[in-house]
Formats: sequence, C-alpha cells, structure tokens
Amino acid sequence: MAVEDKYTDTKLAAGKISDSFTGQGQKVITLIGTEEIAAADDDGSVYRFFKSVPSSYIPLQIDIMTDGITGGTDYELGLYKVGTGEAAVDIDVLMGTQTMASALTRATGQGLGLAAVDIASINSTLGTLSAQTNPDASYDIALTANTVGTAAGTISIIATFIQG
Repeated sequence: MAVEDKYTDTKLAAGKISDSFTGQGQKVITLIGTEEIAAADDDGSVYRFFKSVPSSYIPLQIDIMTDGITGGTDYELGLYKVGTGEAAVDIDVLMGTQTMASALTRATGQGLGLAAVDIASINSTLGTLSAQTNPDASYDIALTANTVGTAAGTISIIATFIQG
C-alpha cells in the first residue's frame, strides 16, 4: 500500500517560495456591501457592490445572504469596468445563474459568490479571471439581476480577497 508524504507545491519541495499566496504574509481584504432591491426594479438591473477592486486581488471567499425575493430567479456576479454605466467585462465570471427567490443565510450562501470559479483557478487574480488580454487595473464587482423578481428584499455580500 502506497503512503504519500510530500509537499503539494513543487516550488516548496525545491526550497523555493511558493506561488501560493496563502501563508506567505499577504494581506487579506474583506469588503461588505448591502443593497435593498425594490419591487419596481427592472430586469437587467446592475448592482455594483464593490467599486474599483484591484485586478491583482485573488478572491478567497464570497458569501451572499438575502431575504427571499419572490420571482428573483436569475442573478449573476461578475466584473464590470469601473463606473456606473460602464460595460460589463464578464457578468457571470464569479457566479452564474443563481436564484434569490428563497432566502440565503450565512450557511446556505457561504462561498456561493465564487460558484463559477473552477478548482484550477483557485489562485487566480481578478485580472486573470477576467480573461482580458490586457486586464484593467481594477473592476467593479456587480450583481446583475437578469430576472430581478416581483418583491423587495435585501442582499448582502461579504467578499474576502488576498491582496496579490
């Protein structure tokens, strides 16, 4: 029977500094935002929760909590160019279609804001995730309501990043 006892990072095994930012003394940044969704808001509304987040930041965890927003069945979390009215870079790069029709608690919404980021991209910066040839210096992180719903409700997002 084989028993493994090895470093999982080849650079650490070679006595070099790891590409992994965890445990390397990097600064952790947490952003918190809350928005009241109105029953009269239109489908396609964009709620920019965080402004001008540096593209060098690595998303570590994004939790989403919400009241149940009746009929709010299609929300996505992604990157936009900085400033209201500016174009989307990728509206669902962080979280694809997600219903907000039922309440999300800290337990059920934990990590949900990174549901679209695959395991191979776990150490990727926002700039890398943007898939732009020349990433912007920073991005707005926004929730896009493709189907906003018919009831009012509160959405809160807690996003934690490693400062890359």
